[in-house]
Amino acid sequence: MGLNWAEHSVEINAPIETCFAAIIDYETFPRWQGAVVDTEVLDWDSKGRGKRVRLFIDAKVRKVDYTLDYSYDQPTRIEWDFVEGNGINGADGHYLFEDLGSDRTRATYKLGLEVGIPLPGPVARRAHKTTLKGSVDDLKKEAERRAASARQATNGSGAKAREVNSREDKLAEKVGIKQETPAAPPPPEPEDWAPHDGSTSLVDLPVKVAGRAAGLGFGVARRTVGVGLEVAGAVKGRATRMLRRD
Repeated sequence: MGLNWAEHSVEINAPIETCFAAIIDYETFPRWQGAVVDTEVLDWDSKGRGKRVRLFIDAKVRKVDYTLDYSYDQPTRIEWDFVEGNGINGADGHYLFEDLGSDRTRATYKLGLEVGIPLPGPVARRAHKTTLKGSVDDLKKEAERRAASARQATNGSGAKAREVNSREDKLAEKVGIKQETPAAPPPPEPEDWAPHDGSTSLVDLPVKVAGRAAGLGFGVARRTVGVGLEVAGAVKGRATRMLRRD
């Protein structure tokens, strides 16, 4: 009778790696592959991928099961060899994935199937095409679900990090770790440095200057007193030189 071939393609809004990972996740098939009743991974390859897998399928006309040996060209191609089956005499084909860019993938499933039960040709072909198309459409939904979950997890991690940084900044500001740089104090006015009415002596000048600076803080006051002393010293030296000339 020979193999009855069918093929179906679909574009998936998910990265090619996500699509490939989904279609080789055989143990989850019963949860999202509508036609798959159960699976059993009988052997694994050196990379932890299913090598020999038994699948139990609801093929519309009846339930069948078959065992396949898989080989991989990750992440673009999956092929299999038929080992044995109940209700299936042969199965051949492949899954192809094409990277379309922008996290989009074209998936093509091509399957040749020879049923082991007497069925009219049109019925067998219709059941085969329906099951194959359903498998690809189910893959699209699952891969897009996984891609959306991955994006949500990434966005959630970024938002969580920003939230943590914000809390840390607020806490640091609250306990005084972060402080704004104080504005520089305005320079003293000229009349503060020298008397106009003779009422302030050279000895009193630093004290007066310090008093004016007291409201600016200890550090500013200390620096201002130093400046006052220098000014007083300069004035005193000039007066001494003038007396000596006289």
